[in-house]
Amino acid sequence: MTAEDNTDQNRPADVETAVINSLAHMLKQDPAGITTSTRFFEDLQFDSTSVLELLMELEIDLGVEFDVETLEPTDFDTVGALVSYVTRQSEAVG
Repeated sequence: MTAEDNTDQNRPADVETAVINSLAHMLKQDPAGITTSTRFFEDLQFDSTSVLELLMELEIDLGVEFDVETLEPTDFDTVGALVSYVTRQSEAVG
């Protein structure tokens, strides 16, 4: 992990950008087509494996470890809901 990986990305705008960029990378899609209202299962055809893959990518990108026990199904309703979850978890850690 480089020093750049641990920059102050706990601010919501940075988390939102990281989530959208990670999704775009995973889906090989333009980030401009992903918004906070994009739904994971309905719009992006996510499944449980996709969810885990995204969480692992976000852990690397943001330098945060998520406790899957704290995840609720509603945290994956929309991109915005996941941004809120990631922000809460980031704040709890540091």
